[in-house]
Amino acid sequence: MLKTVAMNIEEITKKILMMSPAITAEWLREVEKHAIFPMSIPRDYAEKRTILIARSLVENVDAPLQAWALEMSEWMRSQRYPFSAILRVYQLYRSVFWNVLRSSLTAWNLTQDDILFLEKRIGHAMDESVYWATYHYEQLINRELTQKEETISFLHNDKLTILGKVAANMAHELRNPLCAIEGFLKLIGESTKDQPKLQSYIDVIMHEFENLHRQITGFLSFSKKPILDEVYKETSLIKLLNDVELLITPRLVGENVLLQKEISVTCTLYCYEEGLKQVLLNLLHNAIDAVSKQTDKQIHIYATTDQEKLSLIVENNGEAVPKEILDELFQPFFTTKRNGTGIGLSICKNIIEKHNGEIRCESNAEKTRFIITLPLI
Repeated sequence: MLKTVAMNIEEITKKILMMSPAITAEWLREVEKHAIFPMSIPRDYAEKRTILIARSLVENVDAPLQAWALEMSEWMRSQRYPFSAILRVYQLYRSVFWNVLRSSLTAWNLTQDDILFLEKRIGHAMDESVYWATYHYEQLINRELTQKEETISFLHNDKLTILGKVAANMAHELRNPLCAIEGFLKLIGESTKDQPKLQSYIDVIMHEFENLHRQITGFLSFSKKPILDEVYKETSLIKLLNDVELLITPRLVGENVLLQKEISVTCTLYCYEEGLKQVLLNLLHNAIDAVSKQTDKQIHIYATTDQEKLSLIVENNGEAVPKEILDELFQPFFTTKRNGTGIGLSICKNIIEKHNGEIRCESNAEKTRFIITLPLI
């Protein structure tokens, strides 16, 4: 009985092999008519599948079937066919194969058990071919995505390298004259202590000098060289926010913007204090710009803690940031402002990441929020 069954399988294999050109031709016609994407599969690729499925009845074709699946996937990817179209092509093949084969089964004097046996073996081979074809196609796409991500990362790092070199050169060119200016301002301040009016002018100059120094120091955060005065220390969150509010108050008053702080926590940060001040000042200046066209100009600062992390939120009621540019906001040189440089938010991101933190933006028609997450001591 086993010998008869084996002989039958060999005969059926030969018959299917003889039918492979007809199956292939019908499959290609169906693909041209019904595929959701215009497709023209090379005949040798198409026919090889039927041959392997027929051979699977009498031998192990796992290796050649995988090789065919890889070949087919590489060709389909080279044509940029969408994944849905590829699945449709394999679906059409299954339908065509059985339509052609079943019309001949009755003439082969097979029992119902023989037919079920064939359907199981052939169905398994079909499933394997689809699995390996989709697997290889997915791997090809993943490989392409990885290469694109590496290219994007390389270009991003290249931008940062260029910016770092500019920053290092700027440090060399500006630090010496700035130190000289600061020294002479202090000397003038010492000699004019008995002249209140002159002393008030010097205080304003020193205040602006400190702002300029903070901006330069923040820009230098892109440089790989250490910043000389970058000192990490314990800082009270309340003190940090009060200092920032004091610095931003003149602009808030001048542009009639309401700033509200809702700080429900008292905590201490171990941080680069001047760096965090610059981040918050940058976000607040951006928020003031964002609400400039509003009648009711509002900015809120929230602070909450969750386990070992602090969340600082700067929120404004200005126009929404378009969703398509949210991911680009922190990229160097990206700006939507006519006279912007595109480095402010990049500097913020760099400073926050030096604190092992994160910064992100959320925006809708009602509000835009910049959320900073920092580790607590």
